[in-house]
Amino acid sequence: EGASVEVLSGPIWEHLNFQMGENSLVRNENSYNAFLEYRQAVAHAIDKDRIVDEILKGQVEPLSSYIDAFSPTLSQGSWDQYDYNPARSIELLADLCARDDTDCDANPVTTVFSTTSNNDARVTLSQLFVEMFEDVGIVYVNELEDSSIFFGETLDFGNWDLGEWAWVGTPGFAGLISIHDVFDPESAPPDGQNFYRWGTAAVEGADPEGFNQSASLVVDENTARFAELRDAMNATVDEGELTAILNEAEDILADQVVIIPLYA
Repeated sequence: EGASVEVLSGPIWEHLNFQMGENSLVRNENSYNAFLEYRQAVAHAIDKDRIVDEILKGQVEPLSSYIDAFSPTLSQGSWDQYDYNPARSIELLADLCARDDTDCDANPVTTVFSTTSNNDARVTLSQLFVEMFEDVGIVYVNELEDSSIFFGETLDFGNWDLGEWAWVGTPGFAGLISIHDVFDPESAPPDGQNFYRWGTAAVEGADPEGFNQSASLVVDENTARFAELRDAMNATVDEGELTAILNEAEDILADQVVIIPLYA
């Protein structure tokens, strides 16, 4: 009696992500992950407030950036640009389907969602997505897997379309700099940690064979610049320089919707 309890978010942060290697097409032959309009449409289709209310009883706020889980004072909230806005999502899908290099009649916009089936929160998330995706006209399929499979060949080989799992944040610059290795376009598995294969080169001669893939479906000036930033943040201990580099890296990941931070 008389105790006051305050619930705060911890360091474990969940995020949605898009597989940008060729194996996304193995999981979903109608994957549009390579197109920014599609990734933006998904970001606007997700109701993160409802997700937090359903999974965490509204005890914490949705994440506006992955940096919130490391050093909140450095966060720019770069994902705040993607409010829950089904109308905007539908507009972006129309833009996607109007492109000369897409054919949404022959290949309907489809999302295949994969995560761990033995985690109750992620199962609930997959169920919440059914209505959210249907509301904007995206064909939605759940393909959940036991964690031993998902964190095995699925993760290693990039055998997913839209995925979801958690990373762990740590205070200070060291962990924050380190997390950028998982987005480094110069670090494709098995030698690197960029499981998303965003901007990665082709992999040949690796064992097992599943690692060997063509270059990423997304290689552009943004992936090239991010690789430069990743090297730069590992080459200075000046806090002012680090903050500027981290800010630019955060903006690129948000503007290109490489991931969608959900909650901690």
